[in-house]
Amino acid sequence: MICMIKWNECFSVKVETLDEQHKTFFSLINKLEDITNHSDYLDDLPLVLNEIVEYTNLHFKTEEELLSKLDYPKLKDHQDKHRAIKKDIYIKCKQVIEKEPTALDLIWLHNYMSDWLKNHILEEDAQYADYISQNK
Repeated sequence: MICMIKWNECFSVKVETLDEQHKTFFSLINKLEDITNHSDYLDDLPLVLNEIVEYTNLHFKTEEELLSKLDYPKLKDHQDKHRAIKKDIYIKCKQVIEKEPTALDLIWLHNYMSDWLKNHILEEDAQYADYISQNK
């Protein structure tokens, strides 16, 4: 069983654009749960995974550009983490697609991505949220 991930204010980085993008991320990851309710989920899966990968790239680019403008001192480290997770998400999505996935594979992928997203926001992104609020 997949537990849908839900946004709440503890995930806010206090930057409206980034909070909205994080909310979209939650919705995209939850699409993995939505499609498991359909017998033809294998038809939809490549589109959903592609959407997640593309959105990851868009979000990270937006976040890094903002942090660069604000002279965030840990930007290089944050970019390195982004590069690593982009590669990891791509690999995990590719592995799932290549094996003709079952609903259990989608549950695993959903849980992996939701755990990553929640931890990244609460641990990594929280650092720049503090920096931004202290340097306004």
